[in-house]
Amino acid sequence: MAATRQRSAFARPNALRWRDAANRERKNRMQLFTGLTLVVLTMADAELAQAQPALPSGARVRLECGSRADDRVVSLAFSPDCKTVMRKNSDYTIRHWDLSTAKELGRFGGDDGWSADRPEPFSILHAIDNDSLLYTASNGLAVLDLKSGKERVVTELARGKPSWISPDGKRIVTYGKHGSWSKRTATATFTLWDLKRSEKIQVFTHSFKDAPAKADAGAELAALAFAPDGKTIAASWIYIGVGPMITYRVGQVVSLWDVSNGKERSLATEAVSHLHFLDEGKTLACADGRGAGGARSISDRNHGTMEIWDVAEGKRLHKFQSSVDWSGPLAFSPDGKLFASCGGYEDNAVYVWRTASGQKVKRFAGHQQEVRCLAFSRDGRMIASSSRDTILVWEVLGLR
Repeated sequence: MAATRQRSAFARPNALRWRDAANRERKNRMQLFTGLTLVVLTMADAELAQAQPALPSGARVRLECGSRADDRVVSLAFSPDCKTVMRKNSDYTIRHWDLSTAKELGRFGGDDGWSADRPEPFSILHAIDNDSLLYTASNGLAVLDLKSGKERVVTELARGKPSWISPDGKRIVTYGKHGSWSKRTATATFTLWDLKRSEKIQVFTHSFKDAPAKADAGAELAALAFAPDGKTIAASWIYIGVGPMITYRVGQVVSLWDVSNGKERSLATEAVSHLHFLDEGKTLACADGRGAGGARSISDRNHGTMEIWDVAEGKRLHKFQSSVDWSGPLAFSPDGKLFASCGGYEDNAVYVWRTASGQKVKRFAGHQQEVRCLAFSRDGRMIASSSRDTILVWEVLGLR
């Protein structure tokens, strides 16, 4: 019995030594594993940094979109909380990104039967809330649930027609043209609808019988804008003539309609390719450029023109000119104090301007391809710009 107790006394220290040795070996293995993991992660981060170059100056995030020949971006929109961005392509595809992670949250819709004849420049992309999007789909106006991907058609009124939505999201306008241009009987018709009831509210018409004689190629619709108070709608056209191997601009017109009675009046402005109401609808900004509506005079060294008009009096208050073409994509800040433009075919930059003076306050450079769409965030702190393959989000806080 005494011998047994003696052997047990010797065995316990040995067992403890073996256990300690095993623990040290496990600890060494864990340290080795942790070290190797850190090395792998460091190498992965280095490869990622090499694959994704540093952001250009002023940019907050870069969103990679890929590139397809028929994947032309039509419009951009921020969510109301300014945490995500949505992009609509010409094939009716909706894509959704998280700005904090630069990750794509979802891709919805798309139409294999895409046609270039569809009214892509005048289609709707309106964030109802952070999870719901109203947009022009191939079968009409639809609401898309950004979480589930489910789509519900609201109305077919806008199917195949140029359309716009009011600032409050409650009304839409659809556009059509009738009659013969050669016989000078062509008439443009805008119809204002209650979106919820799909009921007609008012019809606005414009006759082209007084168009310039040289406008043998007709008139191209350039822009439409709602006043914030919903009392006025503005629309503009560019008259086109045909010459040897070229089309050229021969005139323009801006119309204002009183929503209550449908009465029309005109502004004799030179700038028509973009319209935007300012000061709660009291003034109208009209922007244009040499690239709008066919060829302009090559002797015109000023590529961009901005005019500010008093809506009630029909008088021009200010006129600004720029060396940057303002006929391309344009976006105004929510308070109207700033607007953004792209540099055109030879310049892939984004420019920011003061609306009150036409003064350039910032140039953002970073796109490798032509900028095709611009959008301000609802808080006015960011601008999203999209080329075919990339979206860049820029910080504009403090530029005012």
